[in-house]
Amino acid sequence: MEIVIPPRDHGKATFRYTWDKDGTVRNLEALERIQEGDEPESAPEDIRPTTAKTGTTRRVRNSMAAWPFHRATTSNVTSIPITSNFRRPTWQPKSFFKTSDDSASTYSRSIVPDYVVNYIRGETPETLARRKEQRNWGERNVMITPKRETFYSRAAEFEDPFASTTDLSPNGPSENRYDNEWRQRGLRRFLEGWRAGVVFNILLSTLIFLVALVCFAVAVSKAKSISEIAIFTGSCSMTSNINIGTHIVINVCAIVLLAGANYIFQVLSSPTRLEVVAAHKNKRWLDVGIPSIRNLLQVSGFRSSLAIVVILVAVATHVIYNAVISTSRTGLDYDVVFVTETFLSGAPFSNATNNEGGLSRLELLALQDAASQKDLVNLTTTTCLQEFGGAFETSFDAVMLVIDIDVTNSSLVQIDKPGTSLHVYSTNSNDDDDIMALDGSAVLYCLAREGSAPQTCAVNANILMLGIVALLNLVTLFIMAVVLTRSSLEPLVTLGDALRSFLRNADVTTDNNCLLTKTDVSRGRWNLREAKYFIPKPHWWISTPSASRWFLFMFSWLLITAPATVALAVLLMAANPSAGLPLLTAFGTATPHTTFLLPSPVSTDQMALLSAAPQLLLAILYLTTNSLLTTYWLSHELSLFSVSPRPLRVSADRVGAQTTSLYLTLPRPVSWFLLMLFATMGYVLSQAVFPAIIDITPASSSTTPSSTSDRTTAISLSTQALLALVALLLVLAMTVISLGFRQAPSASGDSVEKGNPLALRGGSCSAVLSAKCHTDLSEVDHDIWRKQISWGVVGEGLNIEVGHCAFSAVGVGAVDGGRLYA
Repeated sequence: MEIVIPPRDHGKATFRYTWDKDGTVRNLEALERIQEGDEPESAPEDIRPTTAKTGTTRRVRNSMAAWPFHRATTSNVTSIPITSNFRRPTWQPKSFFKTSDDSASTYSRSIVPDYVVNYIRGETPETLARRKEQRNWGERNVMITPKRETFYSRAAEFEDPFASTTDLSPNGPSENRYDNEWRQRGLRRFLEGWRAGVVFNILLSTLIFLVALVCFAVAVSKAKSISEIAIFTGSCSMTSNINIGTHIVINVCAIVLLAGANYIFQVLSSPTRLEVVAAHKNKRWLDVGIPSIRNLLQVSGFRSSLAIVVILVAVATHVIYNAVISTSRTGLDYDVVFVTETFLSGAPFSNATNNEGGLSRLELLALQDAASQKDLVNLTTTTCLQEFGGAFETSFDAVMLVIDIDVTNSSLVQIDKPGTSLHVYSTNSNDDDDIMALDGSAVLYCLAREGSAPQTCAVNANILMLGIVALLNLVTLFIMAVVLTRSSLEPLVTLGDALRSFLRNADVTTDNNCLLTKTDVSRGRWNLREAKYFIPKPHWWISTPSASRWFLFMFSWLLITAPATVALAVLLMAANPSAGLPLLTAFGTATPHTTFLLPSPVSTDQMALLSAAPQLLLAILYLTTNSLLTTYWLSHELSLFSVSPRPLRVSADRVGAQTTSLYLTLPRPVSWFLLMLFATMGYVLSQAVFPAIIDITPASSSTTPSSTSDRTTAISLSTQALLALVALLLVLAMTVISLGFRQAPSASGDSVEKGNPLALRGGSCSAVLSAKCHTDLSEVDHDIWRKQISWGVVGEGLNIEVGHCAFSAVGVGAVDGGRLYA
């Protein structure tokens, strides 16, 4: 195709442009050189511009031809081409450090007049005037600034962004259509957007990994075995303080790693434009802007595998981290002796029979002497049953049960095994805690001897678990590094990424369907291209997430709330303050009646993992809550485009007015609140359910603890921590539900009419987003994705004509509920 371009000032510089059907300029020649097929040998050279790349000159002369409708008065609005980078027929190396000059830079800054552009488009003054009038219909106090119109080839969008550009704007380089940031994409890509978020998470994960690695190395160097090492041994109050501090640090690190893995998961599960195109071609839709398990079946297998591994590793790390630190304390292996009242006054006895405890005669005489001297503590049967019916004993090393029976040959009736729980002798008849001997004799009261061994506690670190945690941290770091180094990965992570992609290259599968909803997509009606009415009605945030997403959140919430509530209720009902059993037990403190032995003995490692298992439910709850809140804010961010013009928030390669951020969809304050809440719940849960490790000291031994073969492991619960955990879970549920009663902002700006056509109902959907991005064909600014844009009516239907809604950078009209739009 050939077009002759007259000069703006009617000078002598007239050119003929020749380009092919792809929009590539093939030849630029002065019109004077062409005279009926031959160029005169002697022609005055009025203009001899020299190109910087080739050093050649081009001769231009007076023009003898003009455009149709060309007049002496030219337009006062210049046409600014988007780029002067004409496609090169051959490859030429370009420098990344110095911009090269274009040959077109020596020509006029306004070569193509606007009336020529309008003529080529087939426009008439009548159509231009009517379109200008239509833009003002339905305006909502929108100030429209006159823009310079643009005429350019669609092929210019695919030009090399590193190519040199020539600024043809009349105001100089400040209005260059291709920002200079495109030339500096190298390092800057890692300092903003989702890659900067990955870098930030890598730094945090590296710090946590180094701490875990150093602790593991120190523990291995000082421990005698690979099982565990005592960090501190001493008073139980100091042990409790150390236990609280270490578990706070552990749960902060665990939730940071889980949040970072969720960040990586959202990046990996976000589709690329090619994957969206492939899905839409097969009438399938994808999630955009939220963490999505559904997308894993549509994105590449490599990214799906990485996403699954990173989230599983993070959840496992969250659980195992809480199994690293545990506390232990000493307990007494008390003797159980059944005697008659005459034994207390020195009556003769024999220990030859019924002596399962193996007490010697000297030990029995010591008990008899202490009873006769009133050195024993008198307990009622109820108190005695409460004191010696728990999993362990810390105060008394012997108990004598006085029974109501007359025996003539021996005042010693029976000696049971050490540490036997008195619940095996309980009757619980008529709501009275009665104790019966094996022969059916009732116990009148008990006499208990206080233990002489001091109570000591210890904070222990599980070396094996610490090593596993360090290894899992390393796996997480490796996956993050792999994601960061994949320079070709360009997923549609944020809402702005998707809108930018659909505005630059429209999706033909959703054309003429600007009011498409997710319900239409689910029913397979997204390609019918039928006009729809917009029904103005309030949109509550609670209707934004899909039913399945709400189900996952409620199920994961009940999965941890229900057991905690039941356990709290059972323990409160079993408490008996009058018998010395308090209603609320302290955080992380094992008591005999809130500690439960397993049917079969387990090792310390197994018990630590078992007690940390509820952290798995908490990690799942965090992921479902984060996903639900992300859906809230995705719809909110989209709905704001129908209220006022705003720039696109993209995750990479921002240009023009576009903005970027470290967060993907969920704003930082909400993310921080969620992190603090779940870190607190993780700590509280670690103190509500924890392993009880009791080092048993025999009643007749010294104060030295026994060997590990006499260690008792059990699961202990804290009623105070359980109550706090249930309260925090209620706070979480109330926060999520209360946010659901927020309304989407009104698109009309009217406080009465609350409708917003951009509010998402039923969750994210790539087809719905693409349907909103079909700009009007008369849009003079084809790169609106670079600017602040708004969504609304861009083509008002007249009479029986159907209107159209889309994004625009020059102002839009309000969507009318009484008109059809497509």
